Amino acid sequence: MIEPLAVSAVPATPAYPDRPLVAPPAPSEVPLFQDAGLRVTTERVVARGRTLLLADVQRVETVRRTPRMVPVLATLGLCMSVGLPALSALSVSSSTAKGGYEAALIAVVMVIFGCIARLVLAEESYRLVLHTRAGSWRVRASKDPKSLMLLAGLIQDAVAARGRH
Repeated sequence: MIEPLAVSAVPATPAYPDRPLVAPPAPSEVPLFQDAGLRVTTERVVARGRTLLLADVQRVETVRRTPRMVPVLATLGLCMSVGLPALSALSVSSSTAKGGYEAALIAVVMVIFGCIARLVLAEESYRLVLHTRAGSWRVRASKDPKSLMLLAGLIQDAVAARGRH
């Protein structure tokens, strides 16, 4: 059998009738961006364990970093122009150290293939740098230039809006 629930005899009234209902004040800091250890608000940037106030930022910059290929190209050129001809000259000599020749040939070929792989897999990287009077601070590094440019634009807009206040 189902029993009826007891009904309260007290009417539903607010606990503090004299206090008007007011919306809470807007927070002074509004989050603009948060991802992978980087947080940008209307007041500050927090990244890599450091906090920087937007009022201190003088300039926002994106830097393209191209990998250095000169050592890789020099090693590849040296192996192909000196290493392989020297080893081919050793292959026709009548020395008894055939095992040493084969090991050196394998090493030179491995260095050549390693250099070619490094040339093929080389990618540019991009960095977001904030400049202040105290110096520059690298905030984020990425291989994707579009997302970093959007983030730089967001921070630049936040700095400009902060400067207008």
